[in-house]
Amino acid sequence: MNSLYKKRVFLQLFKCCKNTRHAAGSRISEKNFRVYGISGKKKQLLDADTYSVSSAKVPAHGHSVTVEVSSKAYPDIKAEITVLIDRDESVRYKIGRENPDDVEAILYSNGDLEISGKGSVRNFKSDSAPWKKYSVKRLTWIDPEAEVESMDYWFTGNDEYLETLCRIPDTVRSMVETFKNATAMTSMPDMSGAVRLEDITSCAEGCIALEKAMELPGNIKQAKKAFYGDTALIDGADTTACMQLENMDSMYYGCMALASVQIPDSAKELSNICNGCVNLKEVHIPSSAQKMNSSFFGCTALESITGEIPSSCTDSGNLFSGCKFLSGTLTVSCTSKTTLSSSFSDAATAGTGLTIILRYDAEKSQETANTGFYGGTKSADEILNALKASMEAAFSSGSHITITTNANKTEG
Repeated sequence: MNSLYKKRVFLQLFKCCKNTRHAAGSRISEKNFRVYGISGKKKQLLDADTYSVSSAKVPAHGHSVTVEVSSKAYPDIKAEITVLIDRDESVRYKIGRENPDDVEAILYSNGDLEISGKGSVRNFKSDSAPWKKYSVKRLTWIDPEAEVESMDYWFTGNDEYLETLCRIPDTVRSMVETFKNATAMTSMPDMSGAVRLEDITSCAEGCIALEKAMELPGNIKQAKKAFYGDTALIDGADTTACMQLENMDSMYYGCMALASVQIPDSAKELSNICNGCVNLKEVHIPSSAQKMNSSFFGCTALESITGEIPSSCTDSGNLFSGCKFLSGTLTVSCTSKTTLSSSFSDAATAGTGLTIILRYDAEKSQETANTGFYGGTKSADEILNALKASMEAAFSSGSHITITTNANKTEG
């Protein structure tokens, strides 16, 4: 055994034999690397049978692969090298904004697309991305020195696109319709480092093979129709970091397999957010909600609601229509402009029943007597009783809903 190993020194990988590029699909062996043991200023070339490599085969797709080299005698002594993946190039596109030659998009014969170069990348309108007519299957690398601000429409309508193997860079601000109708795509890219990203409108709309969303960065503001019609989606996006996300209109519309969803307290526009999500069992209503038209229409498995409908919500038509298993207690903060007549149609017709507490928000209304939707100047009790009556008139005959207004309670 090499004496350097006996001293348990670390390994330092200086270079890969011949070059650092290996053909996609090729095999890697210990003989591909020149490994030295280092002790102080001394170095010694090690025999190939004294160390092992972690990866035996270069992946068929991607920009590079990290290979770990470790001592057989002392596995904790190790080093890493990045091996570039060599593929057959098909075509190059000049996509620099100020100077087209600064940045290139390189398409390989295996369907990999890479962005290479230094400088700003130009933006594209719908159907204008230069690789649109080719079969791009994977985005495998974006050069850290390429300044991509917009990925709008990059892969819209590409039914052969499968996955993104690189992280979305921190320069990206917009991803409108980036993967819209990419019907073969099974996973979303890592967006956690895209700290400037604000708009993902229709980003993954119509991606019917997508099963799981991703963690959204904290700067997101617009997510309208982001996963619209993704019928295989089970887990919604992680919005834990989202403090500015306001527009979630139709974000998960028609996501029939959706089992869980996060709605941050910053959300205001929630119309149709989960319309038709028949496997969703629990939802949270944010305190800043303003528009909730048909938000949970047809969510037939929905049972539990946390939070309350705030007085800021002025549009709640068909909010819980068809949610037959609704149960528990829901508080509605009301003003003279609150309308709930169609919000619970065909709701709570099965299960243990739902109690709705109507609470008048005097502060929001500026005064306890207000001229509003019901006409004339009415007291808080008159407004709540009129609201209750309009709701009861819309209930189906089999509903199990109890409405409470202050001290008054009636069965619906």
